[in-house]
Amino acid sequence: MATTFESDLGRDLMVALTETVNRSDAQLKQVLDRLELTGPLADALWALDPERPAPAMKELAARLHCDPSSVTFLVDRLDRRGLIERVPGTADRRSKSVVLTEEGRKVRAELLGAAVERSLLSRLGVEDQRALLDLLRKALDAESSSHRLS
Repeated sequence: MATTFESDLGRDLMVALTETVNRSDAQLKQVLDRLELTGPLADALWALDPERPAPAMKELAARLHCDPSSVTFLVDRLDRRGLIERVPGTADRRSKSVVLTEEGRKVRAELLGAAVERSLLSRLGVEDQRALLDLLRKALDAESSSHRLS
């Protein structure tokens, strides 16, 4: 059982993380408006990392932690804007993978650049940013490992 100190610390961490995300979202609102993106469309662009293999629709849904039908709606909207295209999957040509177009890469780069530039975390020194990144990755890795074990 957690001690009061541990539960207070856990609560304080969750409050600080939630507030950080909420403030970051508010700061990005102007950029999203200028790029004519909703939060979910921006999340989908964010998940389409050009350095990673193009995800199938099901994989994109997993990256976004949402239902595949929601991804279809998002991909349709991004496709109409010319930001992505559907291509035959590499493993199964019946499935479709989602890739960024050149315009999609530009919009994604602008979105990520604005997110970094406007982030509360940009106010931290480089050492603090590295330490925070290491801790967040450690927490994410531990969570991923627990899912694989269960």
